[in-house]
Amino acid sequence: MLKNNEKSVIHPVFGRIRIKEKFAEVLEIRPFRELAYKSQLGTNSLGKVTLNAKHTRLTHSIGVMYLTEELLDICEKKFSKYFEITQRDKEILQLAALGHDIGHIAFSHSLEDRNMKTHEQRTIEYFKEYEYQINKIFGYDIVSNVIQIYKDNIDIKKQGNQFKMEDKLDILFIFTSLLVGTIDCDRMEYITTDKFNVYGERVDYRDIFKYITIVLLNDSPTVGFEKDAVPLIEDMLLTRFYQYDKIYYESDSTLTEMAIKEYKDISGWKEEDIVTKAEYEILTDLKKVLYNPEDAEMLKYRLAEIILEGNRENIMFKRFENDKEYEYFLKRLESITERKDIIKTAKKKVTIYNPNKNKVYIKDDDGVIKDIMEVSSKISDISISFSYVMVDLDQVYGIDWEEEKNIRALFLDNPVEIEKKFIFKVNESNSIEDDCERIVEILKAIPGVQIKEFAEWDKIKNEDLYFKALSQLPKGVAMRYRTTGTEKSYYLKMPADDGTSITKRHENKYHCQNREEFLELVKSLFNSKGYNIENIQVTEGVKINTERYKNLVKVQESIIEIACDFSTYEYAGKKAYGMMLECELKEGDDISLWYLSKHLKNNGFVETNESKETRAKKALGI
Repeated sequence: MLKNNEKSVIHPVFGRIRIKEKFAEVLEIRPFRELAYKSQLGTNSLGKVTLNAKHTRLTHSIGVMYLTEELLDICEKKFSKYFEITQRDKEILQLAALGHDIGHIAFSHSLEDRNMKTHEQRTIEYFKEYEYQINKIFGYDIVSNVIQIYKDNIDIKKQGNQFKMEDKLDILFIFTSLLVGTIDCDRMEYITTDKFNVYGERVDYRDIFKYITIVLLNDSPTVGFEKDAVPLIEDMLLTRFYQYDKIYYESDSTLTEMAIKEYKDISGWKEEDIVTKAEYEILTDLKKVLYNPEDAEMLKYRLAEIILEGNRENIMFKRFENDKEYEYFLKRLESITERKDIIKTAKKKVTIYNPNKNKVYIKDDDGVIKDIMEVSSKISDISISFSYVMVDLDQVYGIDWEEEKNIRALFLDNPVEIEKKFIFKVNESNSIEDDCERIVEILKAIPGVQIKEFAEWDKIKNEDLYFKALSQLPKGVAMRYRTTGTEKSYYLKMPADDGTSITKRHENKYHCQNREEFLELVKSLFNSKGYNIENIQVTEGVKINTERYKNLVKVQESIIEIACDFSTYEYAGKKAYGMMLECELKEGDDISLWYLSKHLKNNGFVETNESKETRAKKALGI
C-alpha cells in the first residue's frame, strides 16, 4: 500500500515503481513536470519508421531513479564493511538521477547547436533557480551536492579515464566510477526502455549490478565487475551499438531532425526562445503553417510537410558509414550541380566502448584485473558514425531538367549491375530489325515471359570511347566516355564477383566537364575503398558505335531489361562488327535471370562473361 503523498507509476520494463513522498513533491516543480512533455527520442517520435517512439523523458527519469535505488541497495549489502551509506547519500543520488534530464529542450538534441548551452549546464541552472523549493522539501542543502555530481559528470565526459577522483571510498565514488566505466543507470535505462518501446523486445540488465565489486588498480580502489557479468555487459554494449544504428541514428528520423533544425533557423529562434518552447507549441506552429499555406513562407510550408505529414516525395537522401565514401559521393554530387546551397549534410558519431576513455574492469577467476576486451570475444574498441546527404528537389528553384535528372540518378541508381550476356548468330542477309524480331519471337515463346512487340522497343545510338589505363589499377576495371544523342557521360565499371555465374559489376556514371575531372573522381573512389592510388593516366582505346534496341521484360515476377546491341568496333584504322544480347536484372530475384538464360541457351544463344570491350579487341585482333 502507498503511504500518504507517495505516487506510483507503471514502467514499461520494470513494472510498478513507487515514488516516495519527497520525490513526488519534487515532480510538482515546473522543470520536473515538463519532463512529461518532452519526448525521450526527439524526432524519432515524428518519424515514419520508429512509430512507437512516443515515450517521455519523465518515464526515463523515473526509471533512472529506480535503477539508482536498486544499485544503492546492492551496494549497501556488498560494501557496508567499507563505508556507510546514509539516508542523505541515497536522497542525493536519487534526486540527481530524477533531475538529470530537466535541462533538455523540446525534441532534445534535434534543436541544439554548438552555440547553445548544453543540457547539463541548463540542468544545473534549473537546480540553482529552484534551490529554495527543493532544499525545503528535503530539509537540508541537497542541491549543492546534486550540482557537484553534475559538474563531475561534465568533467568525466571531457576527461574519461583521466578524471581524477578523491582518494576515498564512499558511495559517490561508486557512482562516479560507473560513469567512467560506461555502465551506469542512465544508459542502462534508455537502452532497456527504448528497445521495448520501439521494437517491443524486452531486455533487462539490472543483474549486472549484482556482480559489482571493488578492486585495487595501481594501489587505488576501482569499481569493477566479477567475470560472470561479462555476457550481460557484452549484450548491453552490443544492444547500445545496434540501437544507435537502428534507432538513434536511423535515416528517416535524421531527415526529420535536419528539417526541424532548418525550420528553427529560418524562424529566427534564439536560444532563449527554444528553451521556453514546449514540443506541442512547436508542433502547433507547424500545423498553423500547413493549414494556412497562403500566409506561410514557401520553405516553411515544405518543412512543415516533411515534419508533420512525412512527405518525402522528391527528397533525395543517403546515409554513409564510411567517411571516404561520403566525401566521394559529395564530390560526385558537386560535379553535377553548382548549387551548393541545395546540398544539406549532417554527421553523427558515438563511442560505444573506448578503452582509452571509458574502461570496464573485469576481475577474473584468479583475481587478475583486466579490461573487458581481454576477456570478451565480442567487445572491441567500438564506435559508430554516419554521414548524411540530402537534396530536397521540391526546394530547388531554377534548376534545369537535365541537372535534376542527374541528381536523381546519383541518389537512386543501383551501383551494382546484375546481368547475363549472350552471343546469337545473326543472319547477315537480314536487317537488324529482322534479327530483333527473331529474338522477340523466341522470348515470347518462353513460359512466364511477358514482352512488348518489337515496334514498341526503344532505339538508342551510343558512341563509346574506351580508355586504356597506363597506370596500375585493380583487375577488371573498365572506363569509357559515352555519347548518347546530346548526353555525354563518363562510366567506370568494376567487377563485383561473388562466385556466381551471373555477371555483377559496380557501375558509376559521371557527368564531368573533362577527362581530368573524371579521373580525379575515379581516384577518389578507389582510395575510398582502401587502394592507395596517387595518379591515374590513360590513353584512348577501342571505339564502339552501337545501335541498341531495348525494353523491359517481365520474367515471372521480376523485371529484366533486354538490350540487343549491334556494334561496329574501331581501332587504329581497323573495323569489325559484333552482336550481343544483354539481360540486366532491374527488379526481383537472381533466379529469374537464371530461368531466362536457361531458355535462351536452349534456343541457340551462347552465354559469355566477356565484356563488350573484350569482344571488340578480339574481333579487331588486338
